[in-house]
Amino acid sequence: MFKTLRFVGLLAISAVVVAEPDQSAQQAMATGIEQFQQGDYPAARQQFEAARELGHDSPALTYNLAVTYYKTGDYPAAEALFLQLLQGSNQALAHYNLGLVALADGRTAEAEGWFQESARQESPETIRELAQRQLAKLAGDAPSDLSSMKSIAQGYLATGLGYDSNVAGVPDDSPSDRGSFFAELVAAGTLSQPVSEHWRVVWDGVIYGQDYTRGRADDTSVVQARAAGVRRFDQWELGLRAGASRAWLGNDELETRLGLSLFGRSGVCPLSDWLSGCSWSVSADQVNGGPDYAAYDGQWYQFEVRAEQGFDSLLVDGFYRWQRNHRRDFQQDEFFASVSPDHHELGVEAIYPVGPALSVGAEVAVRHSHYEDPHQWLEQDTLITQRRRDVRREVGLMAEYAISRQWLVRNQWLFRDQNSRIDRYDYRRHTYTISLEGVF
Repeated sequence: MFKTLRFVGLLAISAVVVAEPDQSAQQAMATGIEQFQQGDYPAARQQFEAARELGHDSPALTYNLAVTYYKTGDYPAAEALFLQLLQGSNQALAHYNLGLVALADGRTAEAEGWFQESARQESPETIRELAQRQLAKLAGDAPSDLSSMKSIAQGYLATGLGYDSNVAGVPDDSPSDRGSFFAELVAAGTLSQPVSEHWRVVWDGVIYGQDYTRGRADDTSVVQARAAGVRRFDQWELGLRAGASRAWLGNDELETRLGLSLFGRSGVCPLSDWLSGCSWSVSADQVNGGPDYAAYDGQWYQFEVRAEQGFDSLLVDGFYRWQRNHRRDFQQDEFFASVSPDHHELGVEAIYPVGPALSVGAEVAVRHSHYEDPHQWLEQDTLITQRRRDVRREVGLMAEYAISRQWLVRNQWLFRDQNSRIDRYDYRRHTYTISLEGVF
């Protein structure tokens, strides 16, 4: 099916005569077609989006971009572009591809309607035959409508080595001023199972470990499992996710979390036509600290919104994140430390493909933190009371090289500089990591 779509999509539309775009747009279009033919669909998508940004507007570009959206799994964006082609001379082809999009998205009844439209007698013979084959297959699967909906499983594995100039230890604690080399391992898996035309269930799990060479006191381990129900509403995917996780610091249990998250994502943003994708999430967790970390008992809340846009070959992702903590806090004699901050964070991430296998990226973020209750401590027999406020600035650089379609090598440097009204919480931290990552 995919080989046929590729033939029909890239040859049938290329014959349309359009106004001549500028040379840079033509080059982006030609490069996109070449990368598509090589099977590099994400790179082809970037080139077609770049051609559109440069002013190239034609049915050929619209169609080719829609096909790359389909190939990369962005079904709402693909559907929106194919719908634009219904009024043109390639209406039958648009009908057929809308059927493919609906079928891939688990909307079998809607897919059948589109295939019936493209199987009409006035449609070109090639399109009519393809549509009739799809209708015959759907008819053969009719006794069990869910049998044509296949589960999708994906795994992720990463192993890395690095150096941390200021091992953090417990979150929101004083900096350690100790550097150490470390090794880390991440293993994750996702299983998506359609259960109806509009609904699917997604399970995912993560195991993470980070071991420092300077002993086990600051080693970190995390295990997480989640399950979500996801439903399609027009161009949006909305979901509700429940999850549980447990984290250890050294040999001690740090915290256990039980939480819920409501989220949404779309290839079309409602507030701005020029954004190519956006998402949001609202989350709440009940946190139970380990035996030695009872101060972390309480609740954690988060709201996050993200949006992305391509500029030529540059992909930019911006985000705003708000976090609210309501914890028990730590108190011992006259010493009191709040671990209940409000965080407001703004950030921008950008990735640019230097070549077919090499990409570079950068990120910048600023976080402002305001703690719920004033800290209190003795200093030369004087009781000091002061509310903690922090400003953390973050800069990162990244380069990744694709060894194959499944594996890549990533180099990442991250610098954090925090200024606090309470001097003991000031710190600077450099982290460098080189990792091997694979998707299977």
